[in-house]
Amino acid sequence: MSEQILSVSGLRKYYGAKLILDDVTLNLNRGERAVLVGENGVGKSTLARLILGIEAGEGGTIRRQPGSVVAYLPQEAQVADALTVGEYISECLGELDTLGRRLTELETQMAEGDDIEAALDEYGRLQTLFDLRGGYTLDARREQIFAGLDLGHIDQARAVMSLSGGEKTRIGLALLLLQAPDLLILDEPTNHLDFTGLAWLEDYLLAYPQALLMITHDRRFIDRVATKILDLSPVTHSLTTYHGNYSDYLAQREAQYQREVDAYHNQVNRMKQLRAQMKKEAHGHRKAKRPDDGDKWIKFTAQQQVARTVSKLVRSARQELDALEANRLDNPRQVWHIEFEFDPLPLTSMEPLQLQSLSMAFDERELISGADAILRKGERAALVAPNGAGKTTLLRLIMGELEATGGAVKIMPSAKLGYLDQTGDAFDERANVVELLSAISHDSADNILTLLHRSGLFRDAHLAAKSVGDLSLGQVRKLGIARLIHSRANLLLLDEPTNHLDLMSLEALERALLAFPGAILAATHDRWFIDKIATAVWRLRDGKLVID
Repeated sequence: MSEQILSVSGLRKYYGAKLILDDVTLNLNRGERAVLVGENGVGKSTLARLILGIEAGEGGTIRRQPGSVVAYLPQEAQVADALTVGEYISECLGELDTLGRRLTELETQMAEGDDIEAALDEYGRLQTLFDLRGGYTLDARREQIFAGLDLGHIDQARAVMSLSGGEKTRIGLALLLLQAPDLLILDEPTNHLDFTGLAWLEDYLLAYPQALLMITHDRRFIDRVATKILDLSPVTHSLTTYHGNYSDYLAQREAQYQREVDAYHNQVNRMKQLRAQMKKEAHGHRKAKRPDDGDKWIKFTAQQQVARTVSKLVRSARQELDALEANRLDNPRQVWHIEFEFDPLPLTSMEPLQLQSLSMAFDERELISGADAILRKGERAALVAPNGAGKTTLLRLIMGELEATGGAVKIMPSAKLGYLDQTGDAFDERANVVELLSAISHDSADNILTLLHRSGLFRDAHLAAKSVGDLSLGQVRKLGIARLIHSRANLLLLDEPTNHLDLMSLEALERALLAFPGAILAATHDRWFIDKIATAVWRLRDGKLVID
């Protein structure tokens, strides 16, 4: 039997009067790789914080294997900027360093013959723990992990504050992998990885001997790595466990949906049958009058018996109907769902975007060299490149936020640009959500709230009072998409559009982009998204742009 690392039973969590988690139950064994999925804001990160002990629930139990170590990688790395990279590494690997020093001390103690029996006992226990944490292979694994996550070039004397957000997150991930905790919780670990880094991480985690709980919406990653998927429902606030990977999850989810549809229709049809039966019985058998002569008495008695039988059948049907009414099923086809509905301005040009020998250099480094490309109406081009190769720079050149060092960007007059930046930093955190969108086209607050609800940004009734700073990363992402829709842009520039979006929102975005009549250029590492959406691939490597 597998060794159980985590057991959660009947967990409940409120924020004020709002129920977040209800009767959440899950088990995780050593060697299992579970992925937690659900809509943005449904409570996935809250569940992680409860497991970590950062927050407390209002009911249920959380049990971890005694002595087990749990570690967590948040979506955005939180690192003390005053440290150097080397100091940060030493701080994170402190337990291993402490164990290593203690083992050395015990070896000296035993060599000198001091209290050998007690020293041997402690040495054996700590040696097992040091080996389990990967202490004996630390140096080799450090080199392997840092190279795999493209961190080998970073000078350890460099200040942490000088690193990009992606570099901080990748270093945080590398150090957690080095620690090899019994339970490793990763929140969106693939967001800052290119194709090479993604492939490396997948291979590494497939061989990871401890328990993994991951919050991610990278469907290709889930498909390759997951052994089970935990689906957190926004309706019931509880978990449903699906065994297998993403493809298995889709098949099981579709089968479950079909069962719910069948059960709903069976219930509706049964209720119709019962009502028709009651109506028929009530009108088909009227109460007979008592006859005056004896010859008709037998017939009257028989009619009375039939009436009693009919009355019993009607009561039985009424009881069954009442029970069905009390447990009426919702129509699965009418549940709230997400739809992004673009309505762009007409795009009359067949070639709305042209790059003409475009170049961009920073100091002596030429990031983009002589790029020539045409984006045509109806095309959906995926811009792919390793991290730092210039994807965001190219999008900003097209937007006019940067001035090229050579060549030109030509945008046709009928093209209206819409830009979804990678981080959401373009939003003022103090800005009110509704007022921010209203300023684009001076639409009414009611119309904007309708748009935001339809697009799945919020179920929140207090949306009109919220500012950008109150939103989660996923909600900020949806706000950016809502701004694109509201602007009626017909030439979309999307920088990692699938980052921080839940699976339902990803599917809705893909449906909307497939139906988009304008032109799209999307910088992305999402392999599932590329396979489903892209009609062309623009590859940027070593400054050269090659189009497939």
